[in-house]
Amino acid sequence: MSSSDSPEPLIWNGGWGRRPVSGTGISSTLSGTPQIRNSPAYAFHPLKLTLWLMTRIALVVLDTLRKDAFDQHFSWLPGRRFEQAWSTAKWTMPAHASLFTGTYASEAGANANSEGLDRPEPVLAELLSRAEYTPRAFSANLMVSPVFGFDRGFDSFEGTWRVNVNSKGITGWRELFQNSHSGAKKYATIAKGMTAGWYRILPSIKTGLAQRLTDRYVRTLFEQPHRDDGAAPLLRSLQQNRYADADFLFVNLMEAHAPYDPPESYRTTEDASYDEVAATLTDDEPDGRLVRGAYNDSVRYLADQYERIFAELQRRFDYVITLSDHGELFGEHGSWRHLHGVYPELTRIPIVISGEGLSGACSKTVSLLDVHRTILDLLNVEAVSRGQNLLGTIDDRFYLVEYEGLRAARLEKMRDRYPDELVRSYDRPLNGLAGPNEYYGYQTLEGWEERGSSTAENPPLLLRELAASITRRDEDRQSSVPVSEDVRARLEDLGYA
Repeated sequence: MSSSDSPEPLIWNGGWGRRPVSGTGISSTLSGTPQIRNSPAYAFHPLKLTLWLMTRIALVVLDTLRKDAFDQHFSWLPGRRFEQAWSTAKWTMPAHASLFTGTYASEAGANANSEGLDRPEPVLAELLSRAEYTPRAFSANLMVSPVFGFDRGFDSFEGTWRVNVNSKGITGWRELFQNSHSGAKKYATIAKGMTAGWYRILPSIKTGLAQRLTDRYVRTLFEQPHRDDGAAPLLRSLQQNRYADADFLFVNLMEAHAPYDPPESYRTTEDASYDEVAATLTDDEPDGRLVRGAYNDSVRYLADQYERIFAELQRRFDYVITLSDHGELFGEHGSWRHLHGVYPELTRIPIVISGEGLSGACSKTVSLLDVHRTILDLLNVEAVSRGQNLLGTIDDRFYLVEYEGLRAARLEKMRDRYPDELVRSYDRPLNGLAGPNEYYGYQTLEGWEERGSSTAENPPLLLRELAASITRRDEDRQSSVPVSEDVRARLEDLGYA
């Protein structure tokens, strides 16, 4: 039998229905929509009895984890380490926008001036879903949640108590009622999607009920004042095989993020809460050693939990990509947490790719953008990306780091307490330039600073040219995401307002 005469591969999809198996070779049209080519392979999914083994990837973001803290507490993590890796931004939303789009956040239109992942082009999970992969997500960060559109393309998007996901904890229900039609045609479209298996209704109900009943049972038995920021519930979900069918799993864990609240057994300091705005704009600074100690306690807890999580992921996925989205400041440069700027302590991040045969360290300069391209290449999905494959030949190049200004909610509160001129100075855009030879140059409130020796003759000029070359999304097309009072309160608790 020729390959063209071969039947479509079978994989389990909530029943023994037929659909093309993932990872059998993918092409794409000019519009970026992946197309599956025929393959003689067969796969029976839950048992993984395959003649063609699908590539499966877990992408784990350890939110707010500084590179130096990672080096200190994650030496156990195997894989290929990228020692000169840089974020595209100093905070969560724009960094994740780059991860999901392969573009700078200003191109995607996701930043402090325009929050939400609402760009018209397909994002990573949508590309993978169209290529017949099953993408799932677990996030502990409200900024990376359905509230701001980061559930696009995922079959399920679960979260912790901070996120309280209500759109895709039960898979795909928001899409049922937000298609582009109205009236009878809307419901005809829903019925068509249900019968075609687009929404996986029964698996959806099972997933949602299992999560809610399990979490309620555990809370009843083990109620305690500490509320985990993702690691413990994720570990429990993995041990329960909740993501057994996921070809791509995205995770965001918040243990290293303020307010630094590890279990009692990890605490070596007193309460380290403080006002990062006052600490940055005035002389009302906290004890830096106390705050850094509380942060380190949280990172130690995260490292111990992630070692268990990683063991589960390693058994289920071919590749586990571990990284941070940004770092944290403890008074360096007169600034605290990640309030503003593109300082190297904020923008240099760890990236490790774990998989069979991967080890050693790469000293070339790389970016979050490269993670997007690497995932596409590993899964053989063709799409536009600014990045390069981290497991291929890495070219020496320069990367941009962006700071677009302060969040509107943050600005509103700051203007009530501080002189307008002072607030405006912290709201002005700043950029950084990461390049070969461990070079990093960056704009500050006081002027230009740099570390290392650049291969460019005039780094500030190169930075301006790189920033000018970017096609920024038209601000008229951008839209802010309205949030409820409950969401606003949780964002304030995390220091986002």
